[in-house]
Amino acid sequence: MIMTGNIELTTLTDSNADSFLLKLFGTSGHKHILIDGGFKGDGRKALKQIEGILEEGGKIDVVILTHVDKDHVNGLLALFESDSVNRESIGKVVFNVPHSEAEIKVIKEKSTQCGYQEGNTLLGLIISKDIDLVQAHQGCSIEIDENIIIDILSPTKEALEANHDNWRDTNIGHDEDEEYDKNVLLTKKYKEDDKPQNLSSIVCLITCDEQKMLFCGDSVPSQILSADIECTPVTLFKVPHHGSKYNISKELLEKFPAVKYLIPGNRSSYPNYYTIALIEENSKHSEVFVPKGSWVHSKRRNNEIELNFSEYEFGTKVKL
Repeated sequence: MIMTGNIELTTLTDSNADSFLLKLFGTSGHKHILIDGGFKGDGRKALKQIEGILEEGGKIDVVILTHVDKDHVNGLLALFESDSVNRESIGKVVFNVPHSEAEIKVIKEKSTQCGYQEGNTLLGLIISKDIDLVQAHQGCSIEIDENIIIDILSPTKEALEANHDNWRDTNIGHDEDEEYDKNVLLTKKYKEDDKPQNLSSIVCLITCDEQKMLFCGDSVPSQILSADIECTPVTLFKVPHHGSKYNISKELLEKFPAVKYLIPGNRSSYPNYYTIALIEENSKHSEVFVPKGSWVHSKRRNNEIELNFSEYEFGTKVKL
């Protein structure tokens, strides 16, 4: 555990999913931000953590659903199905409701992890419980306290309004027989992810006093870099889409330099070698948090990589 600041991050999944709880020390007391919900089992376990906050007189000030892939939304369904989650315990939910009937039709016809049905179910629960619902796009900001602000860097309005009728199937992990060679990897170029649910993923820059944290959901560099923002060092950089090579770039890492990275990917081929090579080249000796099960924790495979890998599991707390 790192004990350095006034922000505590708790990982609410140890699987190949996103769910993170931030506890921030605001000018008027503790504030809590829940970013995504992971899988349904993650949400059931997270409910105990949430209920603990409620028993202490706290609340979840903001819930952010970055997009409706099942590894982000299903855990929130488990939470919002509970009677403990209501208008009094949740300040607001930031969630871009599926916006295009044409897009939904196309997604249903393809094999995908996208959970539009689950997203609509969650929407119904939010409405039935009369919880404040906020839709977000680039340029929006949410003030939680005098010293805590969430700036939305993406998606753009165009990404939300576009109808997507085609996208590429992509394997975001590396091939099992591939070797890690940073110099070779850095010569490669990859076409950016074009899945509609990822293009419209919410990216938030969270500021607490002087510290900033970047949570990228499953977004893509072109969306994030289109924000009108100068080079911004961050305390923590949550890497997009399990460390996919299609969702990262040298320019993105240079725009938001960091010494701590968070990559939720516990499969043997996640995060992608290319992503790790970029981080190593851009921020040597930085700390990279990855759940158990990832190849990065194998001494045989990470021996020559100049990064410090830290395992996390459900309930791991990191002080920032």
